[in-house]
Amino acid sequence: MAEQIFFWIFGALALGAGIYVVAARNPIHSAVALVFCFFCLAGIFVVLQAHFLAAMQVLVYAGAIMVLFLFVIMMLNLGREALLKIRPTFIASV
Repeated sequence: MAEQIFFWIFGALALGAGIYVVAARNPIHSAVALVFCFFCLAGIFVVLQAHFLAAMQVLVYAGAIMVLFLFVIMMLNLGREALLKIRPTFIASV
């Protein structure tokens, strides 16, 4: 019974984080939500008694792949002109 409760909790959190990954306007927030989603999926694997898959989920995806994503986001380095196109009210308030 407790396994089902944790499964549904992790599933709901993963679904919410996945929706936020797509809906977030800031790419850094989206990447952090993706890491949270990976950890929720690892929690689902633990509930399903797949501990090796949970460890690989955290090591490979949340560790290595997300570091690469963050490097690409940082290398894009959106300048002031690109930010004006995205959200002109944000730059005006700064």
